Amino acid sequence: MAVAETGALNGAARQMEISPSAVSKHIAALENKLGAQLLTRTTRQVALTEVGTSYLQSCRLIIAELDKANSEARTASGSVQGVLHVGAPIGFAHRHVAPHLPIFIEKYPHLSVELQSAESDTDMIEAGFDVCIRISPHSDHDKLVYTELAANSRQLIATPDYLATYGAPEKPADLNKHRLITHTTRSNSNYWHFRDGSGTQTIHARGHLLMDSGDAMLRAVLNHGGIAMLPTYMTARHIRSGALVTILDSLVMEDYPIHAVTIPGRHAIPKIEVFLEFLQSLYGDTPYWDALDEPPTAAALRASI
Repeated sequence: MAVAETGALNGAARQMEISPSAVSKHIAALENKLGAQLLTRTTRQVALTEVGTSYLQSCRLIIAELDKANSEARTASGSVQGVLHVGAPIGFAHRHVAPHLPIFIEKYPHLSVELQSAESDTDMIEAGFDVCIRISPHSDHDKLVYTELAANSRQLIATPDYLATYGAPEKPADLNKHRLITHTTRSNSNYWHFRDGSGTQTIHARGHLLMDSGDAMLRAVLNHGGIAMLPTYMTARHIRSGALVTILDSLVMEDYPIHAVTIPGRHAIPKIEVFLEFLQSLYGDTPYWDALDEPPTAAALRASI
């Protein structure tokens, strides 16, 4: 399973903390016992044979059932135990995961949580995460299980002072006349999508200021540096306070759902299951950061500290 998931003997060795030669010997012994070739090996990669693909699926089911049985045995006393390894993008982790973990641990005192930053391209299996939070559409290519936690969108934002000085754009083409704050050159986040009469218009935004961090971009915008496209989970509290205003709301088409991603067969393990339920109930149908017309909830106040 480890070789198939990492695509390499070395990757499996790192994951299992044994030597590559030991992995190779175990695979060879298994193939010899079965009388079937499970993997094809070249100097660059390892691939599953047809028999290996079928055998892998059976192994995943067996391991998942074993994990579930172990978890149920550990929780027979009524408590959820163990260490939960969670990865999340740093901006979201700091704002909307970390502030709520004391509440989660109070509810499940026999659990401990290790929270680390992890972007959408992080290999969660190699990194050893139980759950990764990703702000991206559902993907079928990585063979992981996606659970939607909350809706999320991006908006164009600027300060009232900036717009008073330079004027507010009335259409997407007007953005070319403004100071833009964008991600660094190769980021896909610099493709901005807008409604137009024939469907969707895409603009490849090129900033006067380019940064590799959403938080850095937000700081520059708050200091009247220009216009940026940022997620509402970062900007909503500043919009609520009046420090920022949104631009071209009726035209912007930027929806990036927030998902929890788990390894197949493991999402039903109690420690993972209760964490996903906690986050879903916490964020709700309308996440607290987007409920600007309502008084701040307890969760919103925790996140604002």
